[in-house]
Amino acid sequence: MYKKFLLAFFSVFLFACTDTDVIPIPDSVLPEEKMAEIMVDVHLLEATMNIHAGAVGKMGPGGTPIAINIYKKHQVSKEQFDESYKFYAENPELLAEIYQLVLNNLSRMQAEVVNSK
Repeated sequence: MYKKFLLAFFSVFLFACTDTDVIPIPDSVLPEEKMAEIMVDVHLLEATMNIHAGAVGKMGPGGTPIAINIYKKHQVSKEQFDESYKFYAENPELLAEIYQLVLNNLSRMQAEVVNSK
């Protein structure tokens, strides 16, 4: 009897501690994985622009012709990206998950470069 009570208690305790607030992602918003892939390219573009700051001027990455190529590469429009970024920015938990994917991808890319030397 005591074991059944403990099992029931811990089961309730575990379920009470889980996060049940699942944020639904609208159909018009890019999936997290796709958003992360695009953001990797955008951040690589930003890094390149920072290195060559004089050549770029004051345009941000979203307005440069190169950024337009990023959207084409991933088959999304600037509007889709902007709408998706706005949604994720309003949901910091999801944005943190995306940035974890971005960091994982950038770390993998860095490791590949280091290992190829």
